[in-house]
Amino acid sequence: MKKRYTLQLNTSKLLGKAVLLVGLIPGSLGASTISHGHFDIAGTLFVTDFRTTAVVTPAGTCPASAGGMACIFWQDPTGNNIGKIDISNSGLPNGDIPAAISGNDAANISSLSTPPENVGGAGFTNSLFMTFNNAGITTQLMLNFIDPGIYSAAACAAAPVSGQQCTLPGSLFNLANTPPPSPGTPCGAGCQATATWVFEGVTAGNPSFQSEWTGNFTSQFPFGSNYQSIFAQLQSQGFVSNTFSATITLTAVPEPGTIVVMIGAGLVGLSLLLRRRHTAK
Repeated sequence: MKKRYTLQLNTSKLLGKAVLLVGLIPGSLGASTISHGHFDIAGTLFVTDFRTTAVVTPAGTCPASAGGMACIFWQDPTGNNIGKIDISNSGLPNGDIPAAISGNDAANISSLSTPPENVGGAGFTNSLFMTFNNAGITTQLMLNFIDPGIYSAAACAAAPVSGQQCTLPGSLFNLANTPPPSPGTPCGAGCQATATWVFEGVTAGNPSFQSEWTGNFTSQFPFGSNYQSIFAQLQSQGFVSNTFSATITLTAVPEPGTIVVMIGAGLVGLSLLLRRRHTAK
């Protein structure tokens, strides 16, 4: 009489091992790409007024345009190198972002102009925004959406008061007048303007993954510089400049083909585990 074998499966353990096998696959992509994690950048920002004539700044010239043009240019924190920014090593490595990506002039950043970088709407065609100079990183950040500012324009032309918020029509910048450091100091002499804005896009240059990225930018002007004084400088000089910092966050989005491979590998691993369990009985 043949002996019968009963195969009892611990489903949770087997599935856990299969998932573990799947999780090992992305690690084989190598260190030349980044797909998820975050890093901090810093530099100097130049923003031009929207006008039909050319505006010359230390970081670039915004060309004349019959329909009007506004531009954003970038420099490293020292103000010596145009189109470059520093990457902080604070918090690295995290996700797939190596510590070696950090340093001075660690990334190249592209200037922006309107059009085609329109604010809000349906976004625009992917345009090269950032590349990296360290650690052999081939990932490129492609910009395809600029979030519109979230504040009202009602207080943009009002006299400076602490706590005011302003977004000019069609602008990406969220402006606010923060309180002066000394109580009782008039806002005109002591308020500090803060500007925030958000960029979004996807990555290019990764062979097996595409990631979505979001950049949250902040620029804090010196005390005594309320946003009304910044508007006045824009009108008189044609541009304003200030230091900025930002956090870039990447989220991996596997391509459909990669997902199929990962599922297939998991099923193969599960099959092997079942076969070994059957043989061991």
